[in-house]
Amino acid sequence: HEIKVPGWPDMASKVPLSTGIISGSTIFASGMAGYDMKTMKLVPGGIQNETKQALSLIKQIVEAGGSDMAHVSDCHVYLKDIRDFAAMNEVYGDFFPKPRPTRVAFEVPSLAGPAAVEIQCFASLPAVTRAEVVVPGWPDMTAKYPFSTAITAGHAIFVSGFPGVDMHAGKLVEGGVAAETKQSLANIREVLLAAGSDESHIVNCAVYLKDIADFAAVNGAYRAFFGKPFPARVAMQVGALAGGASVEIQCSAVLPEAGPPKQIVVPGWPDMSGKLPFSSGIAANGFLFASGLAGFDMQTMKLVPGGVQNQTRKTLESLREVVRAGGASMDDVVACAVYLQDMKDFAAMNEVYKTFFTKPAPARVATQVAGLIAGASVEIQCTVAIEFSPPMDGRQVVIV
Repeated sequence: HEIKVPGWPDMASKVPLSTGIISGSTIFASGMAGYDMKTMKLVPGGIQNETKQALSLIKQIVEAGGSDMAHVSDCHVYLKDIRDFAAMNEVYGDFFPKPRPTRVAFEVPSLAGPAAVEIQCFASLPAVTRAEVVVPGWPDMTAKYPFSTAITAGHAIFVSGFPGVDMHAGKLVEGGVAAETKQSLANIREVLLAAGSDESHIVNCAVYLKDIADFAAVNGAYRAFFGKPFPARVAMQVGALAGGASVEIQCSAVLPEAGPPKQIVVPGWPDMSGKLPFSSGIAANGFLFASGLAGFDMQTMKLVPGGVQNQTRKTLESLREVVRAGGASMDDVVACAVYLQDMKDFAAMNEVYKTFFTKPAPARVATQVAGLIAGASVEIQCTVAIEFSPPMDGRQVVIV
């Protein structure tokens, strides 16, 4: 159900999103920037004041949902300028008791409005058991950075974004983007093994590239790491990554007790895994994780003509097919991330986006990125609440 914060204006009257959504024992908060919710103006004072305000707003959402900041599991930090990374961190850590949530942080070319930072977080209700994952032999990163390597919340595992850093040497590996991808995924494997799981239980990944021209090289290393069916995935070029990395990968997974993740296959769609190493959707632990989709005709695999509105429409039509194949409807979508090639398309995208969702709309974050695959204007990734009883004899299911 929708989370409404007492005293806040109805944001849904201006933008098609809910401040927060509760599904089961999970709270999905929309991306928050440093705005005063009474005046709807950006707080003065720069990046640190904006970070404080954004996290204060998330705190209010989480508390209105019946939880607290000690139960936040994962956050995404979108910075207008990666040079603000250290200043943001100085404020960020004060909002979370240890063990802090997992995190990914990177630069984007633009945010909605003049904000310098936007933050989106997910939390669990207090009844859910939450624990930090510590990898034997790894240095304590929490002494230097305000996030945990991984957090378990119930049967879910949230893993922080990893560049291709050798965690024992503390240095970025040599050999270029393919070597960095291999190391990043090896780090994620170590984390999951420490949590009591493995890569076959990964449900969803996000691949952040410094240069979209590296997409094919990353895919080669990425494909070699995973067996089929691949996790759901989104991939994009960002403005900059921390530490000069060429790629950073963040994944979420489930513990074996949740059962094996199940691939969602859309009837009539080509097998995209033959060309690209991801599944259209993965169902696990009460959620369907849909891969990031752009405005491609799924039969011809060509972008639809007509600009951002036609691409948004086609993207959401494709998403609806994935959702229906998973036995759900668009009313069950709980959270979405919208990535735009140009923030000037924000209003035009919203005009189409709002027609696909009844109120309460999903929680959402929307940012401009530095590049999308094949020149797309928009890509959208969503999470869906499902009732799912998987068969016991394999990981793939087709629901017609």
